This record gives sequence, structure tokens and C-alpha cells, in this order.
Amino acid sequence: MVPGGPGQEDFSVTDRLNAVDNAKFFTKREFAAEAIRNAIQNGFYQPGEVVSQRRISEDLNLSVTPIREAIIQLAGTGLIERHSHHSIKVKDVDAERLSDIYHVRLLLELDAIRLAFRNIKKPTIAELKLVNANLKQLIKSTELETINSLDRQFHYIVFSQAQNEALISCIEYVKSSFSFYALWSRPQRLAVSVAEHAQFIARLEEGDLKGCIEAHRKHLESGLKAALDTLPTAKREIS
Repeated sequence: MVPGGPGQEDFSVTDRLNAVDNAKFFTKREFAAEAIRNAIQNGFYQPGEVVSQRRISEDLNLSVTPIREAIIQLAGTGLIERHSHHSIKVKDVDAERLSDIYHVRLLLELDAIRLAFRNIKKPTIAELKLVNANLKQLIKSTELETINSLDRQFHYIVFSQAQNEALISCIEYVKSSFSFYALWSRPQRLAVSVAEHAQFIARLEEGDLKGCIEAHRKHLESGLKAALDTLPTAKREIS
């Protein structure tokens, strides 16, 4: 069983995450890699934590072989590192690495918005409003897994309109190298994020591309500041 965050009960990764649909994947390795990534993203495996392959195998109800193959794949993303032959360590993030992640996100995501802008119509805007309204209802909630999922959905709706699968894959790859679980545990972060989403939507409705780009730039900048605040004091300085 994997410990959850504040206000959450213990649960298995597969039972509670409900974030990985086995039918979406061709192999058990792909399923395992996505499930481990989701477990880290949602805080079930914490930064700096050493997790045995046996525990992951039990959490996912899979044999060790696809787990081992998934670990090799994920080690290349910077999300985990091999701790020993039979375990992994969830990689710690310092200020410099976090700043690098957000710098790359800025480059990729602003480009995605430029490409997506001409394709975003009223139905997509309505969908964004609905997702943001659902996020707003969770401002005082401790359902961090749901918050993280809805936030990812909001951004995916926008980026998918770029109609560039390679670009979207790059964005998801970069975002997966940092666990946003800790970010949503910050007081008022969700309220700020919802307000920033609303500003972005307003610029979309006005047909203001420059305004959309500036709104998202500010969103990422405030996200970086909040993410840096989640780090231990000793790791907040950028060299």
C-alpha cells in the first residue's frame, strides 16, 4: 500500500490513482512506466524516497520484469535514479533543476499556444471554463490527486489544439520530470492558478494572442515561484 498525502487514506497505486488505463498500452512495461510516473506525480512516491522493485510490483500487481524495464525507461527522464539493483530513488529537485524545467516549459508551451490559438473555438473555450470551474470548487480541498489531474487536463485541452503530437509529447516529457503534488499543497496556490486560468480564457475570448501568451508566461512564472517555495531552504538558491 502506498501512503497518500494529507487527508488521504492508504491505497494501492492501481486502485486509487485510477489514472492508468491498461487498455491504452501495448505492453506491461508501458503500463508500469505510466503508473510509476503517475505515482510520483501525485506524491505516492516522494522525492528522495527509496522504493524497492518488490514494493512497486505489489502496488501495480505486476511481475518484476516489466517493472525493471519501466525503471530503465524512466531513469532516462530524470524523474528517478537507480538506487541499487533492486530499488529506485525518486530524484530530489533543487532550485537550478527546477528553474531549468520551467525555462524549457516556457519555450515549448508558448510555442504550443501560438500554434493552438487559431484552432481554439467556442466549444474548446467552454470546455476550459468547465474544467477551471471544477478546479475552483476544489480550492479548499485536500484532493490533490484530482486537482493535479484537472490542471493537467486544462493545459492539455489548450496544447492539443496545436495539432502537433511531437510538441505535446515534449511538453509532457518535461512536465513529468517534476512532481507537482507538493505544489498543490501550497496554501492559496490553487486559487492563484484558477485566477490565472481565468485570465487566459478571457484573452482567448477577446481573440488576443499576445494577451494569451503573456497570461501563460505569468502563470508559469508564478508557478515557478510557488514550486521553489516547496523546496527545503538549502535547495532554493540558484547558482
